[in-house]
Amino acid sequence: MVDTPLLAAMPTLQQLNLSLRNLRRPWPNKWPGLPLVFERAWQQLDLGTPRAGSHAHTLLSFGRSVVEQVERDGAQRHALGQEPAYHNRLHIADTLVCMSFLLKASGVLKVPGARQPGVGAMALCIMAGHDFLHPGGTNAQPGEFEARAVQDLQPLMTAARLSDEDRQQLAHCIMATDPARVKASHLAVRSRAFDLRQVDCLAVLVQEADILASTLPQTQQELTEALSREWAPTQPAAADKLLLPQNRLLFLEHAALFSSPAAQSFGLDRVKLRQVNQITSQLRQLA
Repeated sequence: MVDTPLLAAMPTLQQLNLSLRNLRRPWPNKWPGLPLVFERAWQQLDLGTPRAGSHAHTLLSFGRSVVEQVERDGAQRHALGQEPAYHNRLHIADTLVCMSFLLKASGVLKVPGARQPGVGAMALCIMAGHDFLHPGGTNAQPGEFEARAVQDLQPLMTAARLSDEDRQQLAHCIMATDPARVKASHLAVRSRAFDLRQVDCLAVLVQEADILASTLPQTQQELTEALSREWAPTQPAAADKLLLPQNRLLFLEHAALFSSPAAQSFGLDRVKLRQVNQITSQLRQLA
């Protein structure tokens, strides 16, 4: 049970949808920049101004350096018409916003670790870097682009003086965003209490933040079409299949998995079920 005084602080899906819509209004021509989105997410989690030399301060320095480089790279590629249609700055912004909502809900629900500054800071850093300098397209082998992101982040980790433990946690959670690892990650945490101080639970929250915008009806069509455009030059057949209702059904049933207490509080399984029922009904009518 949630204490009555805390109910007013619980974020809602309506608020999340509004935040995601607000991100899209200036995209891409009047885009304020990914660093601003990162700072706003930091503020939303009440992480404040960390003391110099503290763990949260180290992570803040690292996170800022990541989003600044992603913004520079994305703006340069956009000017050349080469920024990926899906794995772009807007996607990183989506995941930062979704993570901030999941963490805020986790805090209201008193999930262990949710209100620890180090956990919140780490979570935002992971989302900032999980698709670092993504080339677009899909992995040729499991974990290819995720491992590349971890490798490309190493100089920034060194410059920020991240500890070995932080490096390992970042790498673990980024690698967990490989679609091939999602189902096993959720199965691993469902039989125990959810605790964000445990890296496996944090990885699940990262996976949820990664695909949350693609799950919501208000943003899913736009994002599916963007991913299809991204795949089209190298995988035209797969790009066309993405737009089929059968593919949406597969995504909802096998990829859009939600196990955290925060996701449950948002009713995301009900959101999925409504879409599944609608698509199934449409397919029956076409049969």
